[in-house]
Amino acid sequence: MRILQVHKYLYPRDGASTYLFGIVELLKQHGHDVMMWGTGENAECRMQNAEWLEDLLVEHLNFDRREGFLRDFKKFGRMIWSFEAARKFEEVLLRFKPDVIHAHNIYHHISPSILKVAARHKIPVVMTVHDYHLINPNYVLYDHGVVCERSGVAAIMHRCIKNSYTATGADVIETGIHKLMGVYRKHVAEYLAPTNFVRSTLVEHGMYANQIKVVPLPVDISSRSSSRSARIHPRQGEPKGSHYILFAGRLAQEKGVYAVLELAKRLPKIQFLIAGTGPEIENVELRIKNVELSNVELLGFVEKGKLQALIAGARLILVPSLWHEPSPYAVLEAQAAGKPVIASSMGGIPELIEDGKTGFLVKPDMWVDTIQKVFYDEALLKRVGIAARTYVKRVHNPEKHYEKLIKVYEEVMEKL
Repeated sequence: MRILQVHKYLYPRDGASTYLFGIVELLKQHGHDVMMWGTGENAECRMQNAEWLEDLLVEHLNFDRREGFLRDFKKFGRMIWSFEAARKFEEVLLRFKPDVIHAHNIYHHISPSILKVAARHKIPVVMTVHDYHLINPNYVLYDHGVVCERSGVAAIMHRCIKNSYTATGADVIETGIHKLMGVYRKHVAEYLAPTNFVRSTLVEHGMYANQIKVVPLPVDISSRSSSRSARIHPRQGEPKGSHYILFAGRLAQEKGVYAVLELAKRLPKIQFLIAGTGPEIENVELRIKNVELSNVELLGFVEKGKLQALIAGARLILVPSLWHEPSPYAVLEAQAAGKPVIASSMGGIPELIEDGKTGFLVKPDMWVDTIQKVFYDEALLKRVGIAARTYVKRVHNPEKHYEKLIKVYEEVMEKL
Protein backbone atom coordinates (compact mmCIF):
# COMPACT_ATOMS: atom_id res chain seq x y z
CA MET A 1 0.00 0.00 0.00
CA ARG A 2 1.22 3.51 -0.83
CA ILE A 3 0.48 5.91 2.05
CA LEU A 4 1.06 9.65 2.15
CA GLN A 5 1.41 11.08 5.66
CA VAL A 6 0.65 14.82 5.90
CA HIS A 7 1.60 17.06 8.82
CA LYS A 8 2.71 20.67 9.03
CA TYR A 9 5.87 19.78 11.00
CA LEU A 10 8.20 17.16 9.53
CA TYR A 11 10.56 17.07 12.49
CA PRO A 12 10.19 15.97 16.15
CA ARG A 13 8.37 19.00 17.58
CA ASP A 14 5.23 17.89 19.39
CA GLY A 15 3.05 14.90 20.24
CA ALA A 16 1.57 14.80 16.75
CA SER A 17 5.07 14.70 15.24
CA THR A 18 6.09 11.94 17.64
CA TYR A 19 3.12 9.90 16.47
CA LEU A 20 3.82 10.70 12.82
CA PHE A 21 7.43 9.48 12.87
CA GLY A 22 6.42 6.42 14.86
CA ILE A 23 3.76 5.20 12.44
CA VAL A 24 5.88 5.99 9.39
CA GLU A 25 8.51 3.56 10.68
CA LEU A 26 5.83 1.07 11.72
CA LEU A 27 4.22 1.09 8.28
CA LYS A 28 7.60 0.78 6.55
CA GLN A 29 8.48 -2.21 8.73
CA HIS A 30 5.36 -3.91 7.37
CA GLY A 31 6.43 -3.32 3.78
CA HIS A 32 4.32 -0.30 2.87
CA ASP A 33 5.60 2.56 0.71
CA VAL A 34 5.28 5.67 2.89
CA MET A 35 6.05 9.32 2.26
CA MET A 36 5.70 12.43 4.44
CA TRP A 37 4.71 15.88 3.20
CA GLY A 38 4.22 19.26 4.87
CA THR A 39 6.12 22.51 5.37
CA GLY A 40 9.83 22.94 4.71
CA GLU A 41 10.79 24.07 8.21
CA ASN A 42 13.51 21.68 9.46
CA ALA A 43 11.95 18.97 7.30
CA GLU A 44 13.67 15.59 7.57
CA CYS A 45 13.32 14.70 3.88
CA ARG A 46 16.53 12.70 3.76
CA MET A 47 14.77 9.69 5.27
CA GLN A 48 12.40 9.49 2.31
CA ASN A 49 14.86 8.99 -0.56
CA ALA A 50 12.95 11.43 -2.77
CA GLU A 51 15.09 14.41 -3.74
CA TRP A 52 12.28 15.95 -5.77
CA LEU A 53 10.06 16.23 -2.71
CA GLU A 54 12.04 19.04 -1.07
CA ASP A 55 11.00 21.51 -3.79
CA LEU A 56 7.35 20.61 -3.20
CA LEU A 57 7.25 21.30 0.53
CA VAL A 58 5.18 24.31 1.58
CA GLU A 59 6.86 27.54 2.62
CA HIS A 60 6.90 27.83 6.40
CA LEU A 61 5.27 30.96 7.80
CA ASN A 62 5.70 32.09 11.40
CA PHE A 63 2.26 32.59 12.95
CA ASP A 64 3.71 33.44 16.37
CA ARG A 65 4.80 36.98 15.59
CA ARG A 66 3.72 40.09 13.66
CA GLU A 67 5.79 40.71 10.52
CA GLY A 68 4.18 43.71 8.88
CA PHE A 69 0.84 44.16 7.10
CA LEU A 70 1.68 42.46 3.80
CA ARG A 71 3.36 39.45 5.40
CA ASP A 72 0.60 39.06 7.99
CA PHE A 73 -2.08 39.36 5.30
CA LYS A 74 -0.35 36.57 3.38
CA LYS A 75 -0.41 34.41 6.51
CA PHE A 76 -4.11 35.10 7.04
CA GLY A 77 -4.84 34.12 3.43
CA ARG A 78 -2.84 30.91 3.90
CA MET A 79 -4.95 30.04 6.96
CA ILE A 80 -8.15 30.27 4.93
CA TRP A 81 -7.02 28.61 1.70
CA SER A 82 -3.46 27.94 0.59
CA PHE A 83 -3.19 27.85 -3.19
CA GLU A 84 0.53 27.13 -2.87
CA ALA A 85 -0.18 24.05 -0.74
CA ALA A 86 -2.90 22.84 -3.12
CA ARG A 87 -0.63 23.25 -6.17
CA LYS A 88 2.35 21.49 -4.61
CA PHE A 89 0.18 18.79 -3.05
CA GLU A 90 -1.29 17.94 -6.44
CA GLU A 91 2.19 17.48 -7.86
CA VAL A 92 3.06 15.17 -4.96
CA LEU A 93 -0.05 13.08 -5.65
CA LEU A 94 0.83 12.80 -9.34
CA ARG A 95 4.36 11.67 -8.56
CA PHE A 96 3.85 9.45 -5.52
CA LYS A 97 0.38 8.12 -6.46
CA PRO A 98 -0.78 7.20 -2.93
CA ASP A 99 -3.62 4.78 -2.25
CA VAL A 100 -4.61 6.65 0.90
CA ILE A 101 -3.74 9.94 2.61
CA HIS A 102 -3.33 10.15 6.39
CA ALA A 103 -3.57 13.77 7.55
CA HIS A 104 -2.61 15.14 10.95
CA ASN A 105 -2.42 18.86 11.82
CA ILE A 106 -2.79 20.83 8.58
CA TYR A 107 -4.50 24.02 9.76
CA HIS A 108 -2.82 27.43 9.41
CA HIS A 109 0.36 26.32 7.66
CA ILE A 110 -1.20 24.11 4.98
CA SER A 111 -5.00 24.65 5.15
CA PRO A 112 -7.75 22.23 4.05
CA SER A 113 -7.22 23.25 0.41
CA ILE A 114 -5.36 19.96 -0.01
CA LEU A 115 -8.45 17.97 0.96
CA LYS A 116 -10.28 19.18 -2.12
CA VAL A 117 -7.29 18.18 -4.26
CA ALA A 118 -7.39 14.69 -2.76
CA ALA A 119 -11.12 14.43 -3.50
CA ARG A 120 -10.56 15.48 -7.11
CA HIS A 121 -8.00 12.68 -7.48
CA LYS A 122 -10.35 10.25 -5.71
CA ILE A 123 -7.88 9.44 -2.93
CA PRO A 124 -9.48 8.85 0.50
CA VAL A 125 -8.31 10.89 3.49
CA VAL A 126 -8.02 9.66 7.09
CA MET A 127 -7.30 12.25 9.79
CA THR A 128 -5.95 11.71 13.29
CA VAL A 129 -7.30 14.29 15.75
CA HIS A 130 -4.45 15.61 17.92
CA ASP A 131 -6.26 18.64 19.40
CA TYR A 132 -9.59 20.50 19.23
CA HIS A 133 -9.10 22.87 16.29
CA LEU A 134 -11.78 21.13 14.23
CA ILE A 135 -14.45 22.30 16.70
CA ASN A 136 -12.98 25.49 18.16
CA PRO A 137 -10.53 28.18 17.03
CA ASN A 138 -8.73 27.72 20.36
CA TYR A 139 -7.16 24.32 19.72
CA VAL A 140 -6.30 23.64 23.39
CA LEU A 141 -9.61 24.92 24.83
CA TYR A 142 -7.55 26.81 27.41
CA ASP A 143 -6.66 30.46 27.94
CA HIS A 144 -6.14 33.04 30.68
CA GLY A 145 -5.33 30.24 33.12
CA VAL A 146 -8.55 28.23 32.78
CA VAL A 147 -10.33 25.77 30.49
CA CYS A 148 -12.28 27.81 27.93
CA GLU A 149 -14.65 26.79 25.12
CA ARG A 150 -15.66 30.26 23.92
CA SER A 151 -16.09 30.64 20.18
CA GLY A 152 -17.15 33.33 17.73
CA VAL A 153 -17.46 36.91 18.98
CA ALA A 154 -17.21 35.78 22.62
CA ALA A 155 -13.77 34.29 21.91
CA ILE A 156 -12.62 37.49 20.20
CA MET A 157 -13.80 39.73 23.05
CA HIS A 158 -12.04 37.44 25.53
CA ARG A 159 -8.85 37.33 23.43
CA CYS A 160 -8.77 33.55 23.76
CA ILE A 161 -5.78 33.04 21.47
CA LYS A 162 -2.39 34.56 22.40
CA ASN A 163 -4.28 37.17 24.45
CA SER A 164 -4.81 39.03 21.17
CA TYR A 165 -7.91 40.41 19.46
CA THR A 166 -6.20 40.09 16.07
CA ALA A 167 -4.95 36.51 16.49
CA THR A 168 -8.28 35.38 17.94
CA GLY A 169 -10.27 37.13 15.22
CA ALA A 170 -8.19 35.51 12.49
CA ASP A 171 -8.68 32.04 13.99
CA VAL A 172 -12.41 32.60 14.48
CA ILE A 173 -12.82 33.67 10.84
CA GLU A 174 -10.73 30.71 9.66
CA THR A 175 -12.78 28.18 11.64
CA GLY A 176 -16.08 29.79 10.65
CA ILE A 177 -15.32 29.78 6.92
CA HIS A 178 -14.17 26.17 6.97
CA LYS A 179 -17.32 25.10 8.83
CA LEU A 180 -19.52 26.96 6.33
CA MET A 181 -17.67 25.28 3.47
CA GLY A 182 -17.95 21.89 5.18
CA VAL A 183 -14.51 21.15 3.76
CA TYR A 184 -13.40 18.80 6.55
CA ARG A 185 -16.78 17.08 6.83
CA LYS A 186 -17.05 16.48 3.07
CA HIS A 187 -13.52 15.42 2.30
CA VAL A 188 -12.30 13.44 5.34
CA ALA A 189 -13.56 9.87 5.18
CA GLU A 190 -12.66 8.87 8.75
CA TYR A 191 -11.39 10.60 11.88
CA LEU A 192 -9.23 8.76 14.40
CA ALA A 193 -9.49 9.89 18.03
CA PRO A 194 -6.86 8.70 20.53
CA THR A 195 -9.33 8.48 23.44
CA ASN A 196 -13.07 8.26 24.07
CA PHE A 197 -12.90 11.70 25.67
CA VAL A 198 -11.76 13.26 22.40
CA ARG A 199 -14.42 11.41 20.42
CA SER A 200 -17.23 12.44 22.76
CA THR A 201 -16.02 16.07 22.76
CA LEU A 202 -16.03 16.18 18.97
CA VAL A 203 -19.52 14.68 18.82
CA GLU A 204 -20.82 17.11 21.45
CA HIS A 205 -19.70 19.95 19.22
CA GLY A 206 -21.45 18.72 16.10
CA MET A 207 -19.16 16.24 14.38
CA TYR A 208 -20.69 13.01 13.10
CA ALA A 209 -20.22 10.07 15.45
CA ASN A 210 -20.17 7.54 12.60
CA GLN A 211 -17.09 9.26 11.12
CA ILE A 212 -14.97 8.94 14.28
CA LYS A 213 -13.17 5.83 15.51
CA VAL A 214 -11.19 5.55 18.75
CA VAL A 215 -7.70 4.19 18.07
CA PRO A 216 -5.31 4.43 21.07
CA LEU A 217 -1.87 5.81 20.27
CA PRO A 218 0.99 3.29 20.04
CA VAL A 219 4.15 3.29 22.11
CA ASP A 220 7.07 0.90 21.64
CA ILE A 221 8.29 -0.66 24.89
CA SER A 222 11.11 -2.70 23.32
CA SER A 223 13.67 0.12 23.54
CA ARG A 224 12.60 1.33 26.97
CA SER A 225 13.66 -0.16 30.24
CA SER A 226 13.72 1.15 33.77
CA SER A 227 17.17 -0.43 34.15
CA ARG A 228 18.72 2.13 31.78
CA SER A 229 18.96 5.51 33.46
CA ALA A 230 20.67 8.86 33.28
CA ARG A 231 23.40 9.53 35.79
CA ILE A 232 21.59 11.87 38.12
CA HIS A 233 22.58 11.61 41.78
CA PRO A 234 20.30 12.23 44.79
CA ARG A 235 20.43 15.67 46.38
CA GLN A 236 22.27 16.01 49.66
CA GLY A 237 20.10 14.84 52.56
CA GLU A 238 17.87 12.57 50.42
CA PRO A 239 17.53 8.87 51.18
CA LYS A 240 19.76 6.68 49.04
CA GLY A 241 18.25 5.88 45.65
CA SER A 242 15.53 8.57 45.69
CA HIS A 243 16.88 10.42 42.63
CA TYR A 244 14.63 12.96 40.89
CA ILE A 245 11.20 13.89 39.55
CA LEU A 246 10.96 14.60 35.82
CA PHE A 247 8.73 16.91 33.80
CA ALA A 248 9.22 16.40 30.06
CA GLY A 249 7.19 18.44 27.63
CA ARG A 250 6.52 21.74 25.95
CA LEU A 251 7.15 24.70 28.22
CA ALA A 252 3.72 26.28 27.90
CA GLN A 253 1.28 27.49 30.51
CA GLU A 254 -1.36 24.88 29.67
CA LYS A 255 1.19 22.10 30.24
CA GLY A 256 1.44 23.06 33.91
CA VAL A 257 5.14 23.96 33.94
CA TYR A 258 4.57 26.66 36.58
CA ALA A 259 2.86 24.09 38.78
CA VAL A 260 6.11 22.10 38.63
CA LEU A 261 8.05 25.14 39.85
CA GLU A 262 5.59 25.63 42.70
CA LEU A 263 5.98 21.99 43.71
CA ALA A 264 9.76 22.37 43.67
CA LYS A 265 9.42 25.39 45.95
CA ARG A 266 7.28 23.46 48.42
CA LEU A 267 9.44 20.31 48.23
CA PRO A 268 13.00 21.70 48.43
CA LYS A 269 14.61 18.36 49.37
CA ILE A 270 13.55 16.74 46.10
CA GLN A 271 15.38 17.32 42.82
CA PHE A 272 13.25 18.33 39.80
CA LEU A 273 14.39 18.08 36.18
CA ILE A 274 12.54 19.95 33.41
CA ALA A 275 13.19 18.72 29.86
CA GLY A 276 11.82 20.65 26.91
CA THR A 277 11.46 24.08 25.40
CA GLY A 278 8.60 26.33 24.39
CA PRO A 279 7.11 29.83 24.56
CA GLU A 280 7.52 30.13 28.34
CA ILE A 281 11.18 29.15 28.54
CA GLU A 282 12.48 32.66 29.32
CA ASN A 283 9.81 33.21 31.99
CA VAL A 284 10.57 29.81 33.50
CA GLU A 285 14.28 30.61 33.65
CA LEU A 286 13.49 33.93 35.32
CA ARG A 287 11.17 32.29 37.86
CA ILE A 288 13.81 29.70 38.78
CA LYS A 289 16.37 32.47 39.29
CA ASN A 290 14.10 34.86 41.21
CA VAL A 291 12.70 32.22 43.57
CA GLU A 292 16.16 30.65 43.93
CA LEU A 293 15.00 27.13 43.11
CA SER A 294 18.32 25.35 43.54
CA ASN A 295 16.55 21.99 43.31
CA VAL A 296 15.37 22.63 39.72
CA GLU A 297 17.48 21.91 36.64
CA LEU A 298 16.26 23.21 33.29
CA LEU A 299 17.64 20.94 30.56
CA GLY A 300 16.17 22.53 27.43
CA PHE A 301 15.49 20.38 24.37
CA VAL A 302 16.57 16.77 24.93
CA GLU A 303 16.97 14.34 22.04
CA LYS A 304 15.02 11.10 22.10
CA GLY A 305 17.72 8.71 23.33
CA LYS A 306 18.76 10.90 26.23
CA LEU A 307 15.14 11.61 27.12
CA GLN A 308 14.43 7.90 27.40
CA ALA A 309 17.40 7.59 29.74
CA LEU A 310 16.11 10.50 31.84
CA ILE A 311 12.69 8.86 32.07
CA ALA A 312 14.27 5.55 33.05
CA GLY A 313 16.26 7.20 35.83
CA ALA A 314 13.39 9.22 37.26
CA ARG A 315 11.61 8.40 40.48
CA LEU A 316 8.35 9.88 39.23
CA ILE A 317 7.09 11.57 36.08
CA LEU A 318 4.86 14.63 36.43
CA VAL A 319 2.12 15.50 33.91
CA PRO A 320 0.33 18.46 35.55
CA SER A 321 -1.68 19.46 32.47
CA LEU A 322 -4.19 22.28 32.82
CA TRP A 323 -5.96 21.62 29.51
CA HIS A 324 -7.88 18.60 28.26
CA GLU A 325 -4.91 16.63 26.90
CA PRO A 326 -6.17 14.16 24.27
CA SER A 327 -3.58 11.41 25.00
CA PRO A 328 -0.18 12.73 26.09
CA TYR A 329 2.95 10.82 25.14
CA ALA A 330 4.46 12.10 28.38
CA VAL A 331 2.22 9.56 30.13
CA LEU A 332 2.58 6.73 27.64
CA GLU A 333 6.37 6.89 27.33
CA ALA A 334 6.80 6.94 31.10
CA GLN A 335 4.49 3.93 31.45
CA ALA A 336 6.40 2.12 28.71
CA ALA A 337 9.56 2.57 30.78
CA GLY A 338 7.83 1.19 33.87
CA LYS A 339 7.75 4.57 35.60
CA PRO A 340 4.86 5.78 37.79
CA VAL A 341 3.13 8.94 36.56
CA ILE A 342 1.40 11.54 38.69
CA ALA A 343 -0.99 13.43 36.42
CA SER A 344 -3.92 15.80 36.34
CA SER A 345 -7.31 14.17 35.99
CA MET A 346 -7.99 16.07 32.76
CA GLY A 347 -9.15 15.20 29.25
CA GLY A 348 -8.11 11.77 28.06
CA ILE A 349 -5.56 11.19 30.83
CA PRO A 350 -7.95 9.22 33.10
CA GLU A 351 -8.33 6.70 30.27
CA LEU A 352 -4.57 6.06 30.40
CA ILE A 353 -4.19 5.85 34.18
CA GLU A 354 -6.08 3.77 36.72
CA ASP A 355 -5.56 5.77 39.90
CA GLY A 356 -3.36 3.98 42.43
CA LYS A 357 -2.79 1.01 40.11
CA THR A 358 -1.11 2.17 36.89
CA GLY A 359 -0.35 5.70 38.08
CA PHE A 360 -1.81 8.49 40.16
CA LEU A 361 -4.52 11.01 39.25
CA VAL A 362 -4.62 14.13 41.39
CA LYS A 363 -6.77 17.18 42.02
CA PRO A 364 -5.08 20.62 42.03
CA ASP A 365 -4.78 20.81 45.82
CA MET A 366 -3.41 17.28 46.29
CA TRP A 367 -0.09 17.38 44.40
CA VAL A 368 2.22 17.88 47.36
CA ASP A 369 0.45 15.30 49.53
CA THR A 370 0.50 12.72 46.72
CA ILE A 371 4.19 13.21 45.98
CA GLN A 372 5.13 13.00 49.65
CA LYS A 373 3.04 9.85 50.01
CA VAL A 374 4.57 7.91 47.12
CA PHE A 375 8.05 9.34 46.52
CA TYR A 376 9.90 7.22 49.08
CA ASP A 377 7.65 4.15 48.92
CA GLU A 378 9.84 1.68 47.02
CA ALA A 379 7.29 -1.13 46.98
CA LEU A 380 4.47 1.10 45.74
CA LEU A 381 6.56 2.68 43.00
CA LYS A 382 7.74 -0.71 41.76
CA ARG A 383 4.23 -2.20 41.80
CA VAL A 384 2.68 0.76 39.95
CA GLY A 385 5.54 0.88 37.43
CA ILE A 386 5.12 -2.79 36.54
CA ALA A 387 1.35 -2.41 36.19
CA ALA A 388 1.78 0.67 33.99
CA ARG A 389 4.16 -1.14 31.67
CA THR A 390 1.80 -4.11 31.46
CA TYR A 391 -1.11 -1.78 30.59
CA VAL A 392 0.83 -0.07 27.79
CA LYS A 393 1.92 -3.39 26.34
CA ARG A 394 -1.69 -4.59 26.27
CA VAL A 395 -3.55 -1.46 25.08
CA HIS A 396 -0.96 0.65 23.22
CA ASN A 397 0.90 -2.13 21.45
CA PRO A 398 2.24 -0.89 18.07
CA GLU A 399 1.18 -4.09 16.30
CA LYS A 400 -2.41 -3.70 17.51
CA HIS A 401 -2.34 -0.08 16.39
CA TYR A 402 -1.01 -1.13 12.99
CA GLU A 403 -3.82 -3.65 12.54
CA LYS A 404 -6.48 -1.05 13.38
CA LEU A 405 -4.87 1.55 11.14
CA ILE A 406 -4.65 -0.75 8.13
CA LYS A 407 -8.26 -1.81 8.65
CA VAL A 408 -9.34 1.85 8.54
CA TYR A 409 -7.24 2.48 5.41
CA GLU A 410 -8.79 -0.51 3.65
CA GLU A 411 -12.32 0.49 4.67
CA VAL A 412 -12.05 4.05 3.32
CA MET A 413 -10.49 2.79 0.10
CA GLU A 414 -13.42 0.41 -0.42
CA LYS A 415 -15.99 3.15 0.22
CA LEU A 416 -14.57 5.56 -2.33
